[in-house]
Amino acid sequence: MRPRPGVRPVPQRARPRPEVAALPLYRVAQHAPVRLNRNESPADWPADLKRVVLERVAARAWHRYPEADAAEVRAALARLEGLDPEMILATNGSNEAILGVLLAFAAGGAVVVPVPGYSMVRALAASAGARLVEVPLRPDFALDPGAVLAAADGAASGETAPVVFLASPNNPTGNAFSPEAVEAVVRAAPGLVVVDEAYAAFAGRTHQPLLDRYPHVALLRTASKAFALAGARIGWIVADPEVIGAVRRALPPYTLNVFSLEAARAAAERPDLVAERVRTVVAERERLAGALREVPGVTVFPSDANFLLVRTPLPAPEVAARLLAHGVLVRDVSAWPALTGCLRVSVGQPEEDDRFVAALRRVLEEGA
Repeated sequence: MRPRPGVRPVPQRARPRPEVAALPLYRVAQHAPVRLNRNESPADWPADLKRVVLERVAARAWHRYPEADAAEVRAALARLEGLDPEMILATNGSNEAILGVLLAFAAGGAVVVPVPGYSMVRALAASAGARLVEVPLRPDFALDPGAVLAAADGAASGETAPVVFLASPNNPTGNAFSPEAVEAVVRAAPGLVVVDEAYAAFAGRTHQPLLDRYPHVALLRTASKAFALAGARIGWIVADPEVIGAVRRALPPYTLNVFSLEAARAAAERPDLVAERVRTVVAERERLAGALREVPGVTVFPSDANFLLVRTPLPAPEVAARLLAHGVLVRDVSAWPALTGCLRVSVGQPEEDDRFVAALRRVLEEGA
């Protein structure tokens, strides 16, 4: 086949690595009146706080690189966390935090991951030159410490895994793992244990006490959820300074822009707003779960996050497509192991959630 005019074929010597070439491009539907598919905050920032950020950004020198160590943001986050700033590394979203950890500790090795779990870990592991070892969760989506540790110790492969990756609360199942199960993994793991706590604020608990006893633990945070800063793209790692130093060496400098830095600093300085937003989302999550339980044939799984996992009696791809026809976007997660028929639904504004429930009722009634 001849190339299209103006399009040059990729030369043979510029082929990507097979594991990268095999990755699907990340695509997610963007446009609908009601968007409940991306686990974003249902409410934007108040106008007065936006003005604070814009004034700070305007006062900065735009022709200069921002500070490479994000010292002011780290100090603000450290005060929020009650930690030393040396235990914090600010990153361009929590995905860069995951990539940095894998580059520093897992390149060329294995990463043990419970499944179903966060979908981006596969792509980030491939980018870092690591491979995944997947361990099924228990039928109730609880963590199986024995299975995770067996995989990390190389019981089947003979290869010890340098990294175990856990997400608690887990995405897309929504449940937080028990502290006892997580500590059982940490206590006996042969390498670094990464706990992604993107949704921890909505669970009301954290695994941060583990840092006092285990230097081989790294916690991941994001400003995209409880901070309502998905547009700013900022996350951070909380870990022993030696772990922080290794990840910092693995990542390029200056990946945070002045807007991201000032937005994160402003949010960290207003924990009262963050706490109120979390309370609002949790209350609406429980209201939405109750409304969904009244829909015939629908199963709602317990959630500690800002979303719900829902199983419907009709095929999930069909339900998602028909919901979109009614102006509602949700995430079809039915391709994951153990999630047949399941949709992931972000908690939205009450009127958005009501529209979703009404549309789901209609779709299921039509299908029946």
